[in-house]
Amino acid sequence: MSFGTIEGMGAEENKALRSWYWYDWANQAFALTVLTVLVPQLLSSMFELSTGGGTELGSLKITGDSFYAIILGSASLFVAIVSPVLGAIADRMPIKKKILWVYTIVGVLFTAMMGVAPHLEVGSGYRFLAFCLVIGNIGFAGGNVIYYAFMPSLADRGSMDHVSSWGYAYGFAGGSLILIAHLVVGLTGFFGASKPWSPWVLSFIFVTSAMWWLGFGMQLFRNTPEPQIPNPKEYGSAMEAVRDGIGEVKKTFGEIRKFKILAIYLASYLLFFDGINTIGGMAAAFGDSVLRLNPSMQFVLLLMVNITAVPMTVVGGKLANRFGTKRVLGWSLGVYSVVAILAVGFAPLELEDDHGRYDFQYDFDEERGEYKLSVLYDKEESVKGWVSKTGDGDQSFRDAFFDFMIVSSTDSNRWTKDDVVREYLTPEQASGLVSKMGEVSDHRFSFSFSGGDLDGNRSVGDEHPTIIEGEIVDWWPNLLREKVWGPLNFGVNLQWIMLGMMVGVVMGTAGAQARSLFTMLTPSSRSTEFFGFFGFIGKAAAVFGPIVYAISAATMGSRAAVASVVVVILIGWSLFIFIDVEEGVRVARQEDIDAGLVSEEE
Repeated sequence: MSFGTIEGMGAEENKALRSWYWYDWANQAFALTVLTVLVPQLLSSMFELSTGGGTELGSLKITGDSFYAIILGSASLFVAIVSPVLGAIADRMPIKKKILWVYTIVGVLFTAMMGVAPHLEVGSGYRFLAFCLVIGNIGFAGGNVIYYAFMPSLADRGSMDHVSSWGYAYGFAGGSLILIAHLVVGLTGFFGASKPWSPWVLSFIFVTSAMWWLGFGMQLFRNTPEPQIPNPKEYGSAMEAVRDGIGEVKKTFGEIRKFKILAIYLASYLLFFDGINTIGGMAAAFGDSVLRLNPSMQFVLLLMVNITAVPMTVVGGKLANRFGTKRVLGWSLGVYSVVAILAVGFAPLELEDDHGRYDFQYDFDEERGEYKLSVLYDKEESVKGWVSKTGDGDQSFRDAFFDFMIVSSTDSNRWTKDDVVREYLTPEQASGLVSKMGEVSDHRFSFSFSGGDLDGNRSVGDEHPTIIEGEIVDWWPNLLREKVWGPLNFGVNLQWIMLGMMVGVVMGTAGAQARSLFTMLTPSSRSTEFFGFFGFIGKAAAVFGPIVYAISAATMGSRAAVASVVVVILIGWSLFIFIDVEEGVRVARQEDIDAGLVSEEE
């Protein structure tokens, strides 16, 4: 076998299969660069910059990660509603490729449009980005439902582990390759940017992600044939097709007892995929909002995760062939549970005398006899990249410190080029700032002075990420910081890498084997309809998980929201004892025999 082809199949069949793989390669530009890496931290950062670290909604505190969770859940709602009906229609008409094409174009267009957001005023910018994310994700997630439904027609049922694993491997490889290119562009500051990740760099990343998706995805539309449909139907109007699709959905619900094993698996999938989806979807936003990670570090880590996932997905497929799909999937879920527990315990080490980790760093300039300001991660807009100009969350910070940080400010409610940051402080001004640092701590930032008479003066706000208190599970990260992270000098970046590499080992295996097991339990004669339900369950989880995360984060804190992920994964995993794979396969095959798709002898 070579690059996912199957021995014994003809050249045309293998070409069709490889072209199907290439669509996974193509749309991972959206799944990895856009949905997993860039948009979560960008949207979280823009929201917090606009609101000053978050906003109050009644008794709830909406922060960057919980806001992103709400948007991510909303983005999956449409797909969850329409997938079963579209699936039922596509099983009666040869229109799978047409539906996939529409979804692809929608996704590509709105991915490219996201490139406008970084150039807008931050308040309207995050709203526009959120809107494009919702529509773009409809194209991505809705297209995946139809894309998955091609699987049963590409190879025999016994090759599903192989096909699913190689599809995921192609996806991780394609996503990693374009992410490497984006990382190089971002870090080198192309387009004349003085610092990395300028607005034009971000625009370039969004547009090239869209082009990658469309360009490589064309192979499926050219070379993969429309799956065969037994007894295709014709409709006089679109509404007639929709009514028939709705009727078929109702019929399938009524027949669910006939596919008992599949029904149990779907319930299990709803739960464990909720956990997996939440970990993957919220990781970057959690890293930005809760841990204040370097954006470049997030790019590097998630790139490492996906590179690790490429060979491990293929290895997972081979392990599934040897030990069984259900067992290998269960092992993967166990690793995800451990990952979630460790994620709850992530804790930045206390700042102490580590001058370079403070948000606002003042270094004594011997030549000028003044203190020069630098900001954490060398943000493009300096103070303006960290602090909200009008958001309520940063009001006390602005009142206390802006006279020392801003030379002049316009009347606009957003930062402009006419708002001038104070790059140097005289010794007198610096002494005034140090005095104010000792008086005001109800904010989310930190200060440090190095050199001169004020060397060693430092201050950390009560809401800074290193201050972990006030939430129900804070004992766990504080315990790990005291007993593990601190003694080992294991900073949050290393903690993040450790978790990421664990996820990389099982990420592709979990997704590939979950899809493979569903394919085994599904009648080929009703593949799109059932994959519509598979998409519905997946998108229901994609709606349910982030919304639960948002509510938990707003009421109990972000770490408690991550802790809830462990519970749902374990509940879903526990249902595996009721899944008899051999019986489920037998029932699916009998359905295909009754439909005339296969004979008794096959």
